[in-house]
Amino acid sequence: MTVAVMTPTGAGAQGSLGALGFGYPVNGMSTRVSGTAGAFGDIDPLSPINPASLGGLTRSVISAQAEPEHRTLTFGNIREKTASQRIPLLAVVFPARGGVAVGFSARGFLDRSYTTTTSGTALIDGTTLATTEQLTMRGAIGDIRAAVGWQIGNRARVGLGGHIFTGENTAVRQRTFSDTLKFGGTLDSSKVTYIGTAVSFGGELRLFKGFAAAASYRAGNGFDARIRDTTRASGTVPARLGGTLRFDGIPGSSFAVGFEQVKWSDMQTMASSRTSASDVTNYYGGAELAGPRFRGIPVLVRAGYARNQLPFSIGAAVVKESRFSGGLGIPVARDNASLDLSIQRANRSMAGSTAREAAWMLGIGMQVRP
Repeated sequence: MTVAVMTPTGAGAQGSLGALGFGYPVNGMSTRVSGTAGAFGDIDPLSPINPASLGGLTRSVISAQAEPEHRTLTFGNIREKTASQRIPLLAVVFPARGGVAVGFSARGFLDRSYTTTTSGTALIDGTTLATTEQLTMRGAIGDIRAAVGWQIGNRARVGLGGHIFTGENTAVRQRTFSDTLKFGGTLDSSKVTYIGTAVSFGGELRLFKGFAAAASYRAGNGFDARIRDTTRASGTVPARLGGTLRFDGIPGSSFAVGFEQVKWSDMQTMASSRTSASDVTNYYGGAELAGPRFRGIPVLVRAGYARNQLPFSIGAAVVKESRFSGGLGIPVARDNASLDLSIQRANRSMAGSTAREAAWMLGIGMQVRP
């Protein structure tokens, strides 16, 4: 669920580099993974990325989190601010028998919420009138997953997941005139709903002492955009390939580097003529270290860096993002519950443009192990 508020200005821009096209790729990772800038995504059982990470879990886990984002877009002398409130992930995991565990999750996939206000004039019956036009967009697409993971011996895990992608975009355009006694305003709205499916599978293998590798793949099926009950455009849920190399040979520490390739061009046939959907390759690196003890259990300290390319742009202009992150994992009820905190600083820029966007993303998550 997403809510956005923006300070109106005279700019006709969309209000956010991250909200171009179908929106910002939220990723919907756990707060733990956000603290490592995404580096632990393929090896974290609460992040619905690699179903193999579920294998071998011996306790049930319930997880919920929130992640507000505060953006500032700078374009020449214009500065626009946006605040978004997200609940990017809800997850439940419980063990079965023989190293098998099952997980259910709902996560954010794409977030497109913004408001822009444009001032101008209109010529009506020979009279020039000042007008104000406001466009409000509220939209998000989510990923609902059911998955199973299996640990095979002490060295390998495999997993399989099924996904339903669903959501909607609602656009409201309102136009008002300066002379409200003679001319009434206009109001127009439209709503598009989305539905698609995908399957994912993955594996994790301990290579040798201290090193392990994980990989996952998502194969997309049909993805439809509908107005009322009529399909207006069709595409494919973007295919994704990811991999991670982890080192945990030093007691109390874990390090990971990873990448992902996402074929966002699978959604191009669903986009407008002004929107370009580009395939991207993202890179991550992060660490998790045992810090000072709290009630006899170490507080986990996390940090990471990511270099990303955002999938949607105007024409051939590409939006790139660099992201620094940090976080903490704090035991609340010994090993029965924990509180995760993360903070991320993202800097975004569009090729061939002076537009720059800086964002703070704050994460708070709670895990309960009944």
